[in-house]
Amino acid sequence: MRDGEEEQERFVECSERTVLECGCGERLTLLGLKEDWQLEERTDFGCKECGQNLTLVDQLDEDVLSFRSLMRGAFKIPGG
Repeated sequence: MRDGEEEQERFVECSERTVLECGCGERLTLLGLKEDWQLEERTDFGCKECGQNLTLVDQLDEDVLSFRSLMRGAFKIPGG
C-alpha cells in the first residue's frame, strides 16, 4: 500500500455534525446528518459525564456557541 492510499483510509469525510449539550456542560458531537441518525432510530444518547439522557432536541445552537466564544473575555470586571 502506498503512503497516499494509507492516508485516505485514515480519514472519513463528514457531511455535517450535530453537537448536543447536556445540562452539566458536557458536549457530544455526532458526525453525519441529523436525518441519518433519525432514520437509524438513534435519537437517544447518554452523557459521558453525568449519564443524563440526551436527544436530538438538545442540539446546541452554533450561533449561540459562536457568540459565547466571541464575547468570552470581552468585558473586564472591575477589581477582578
